[in-house]
Amino acid sequence: MKHTLKWGMLFTIVMAFTSCIAVLTASDYDKKIDFSKLKSFAYYEKGIEHLELNNLDKPRMLNAVETAMTKKGFVKNEQADFLVNVAVLSSTKARADWGYSGGGYQWDSASSSYQWRDSQFGPLNTSKQYQSGTIIIDFLNPETKAIMWHGVGAGFNFDDYENREGRINLAVKQILSEYPPIN
Repeated sequence: MKHTLKWGMLFTIVMAFTSCIAVLTASDYDKKIDFSKLKSFAYYEKGIEHLELNNLDKPRMLNAVETAMTKKGFVKNEQADFLVNVAVLSSTKARADWGYSGGGYQWDSASSSYQWRDSQFGPLNTSKQYQSGTIIIDFLNPETKAIMWHGVGAGFNFDDYENREGRINLAVKQILSEYPPIN
């Protein structure tokens, strides 16, 4: 029992710390580009038109990108050095609930009697489905529309509405923390 409690506490602590992570990030870039020359950006309007978010989250996402870009020292300008495109992909995931299954005396219908059962920590017989998303932020060449820098944040839970604006801001900030690329 003491051993099970230690593992249960460790699991709880790990889950508490990992729940603070908004997304898992990665990036890629064109090694021929001198990113130090890029100072201004604009949105790639054709891409933003197709951004599949509701009318609450779309402005939140664009504001988060603009805020993060400004903090990185970029200026939004119509005659931009590069274009920013944002895309969101989503898929349905299942999450198993974990916890303690009850211990003690329980009715056993097979033997028609009460039986002693130890409590155990593990997956319960319930699961919940949620929309998991990947946020993609691309920097494009304004003339050719070729990708210059590509940032991805995977694992954003779109069904969690608690502090949604803050989580979007954190996810965008985490993705853009991969920029500038390090050779």
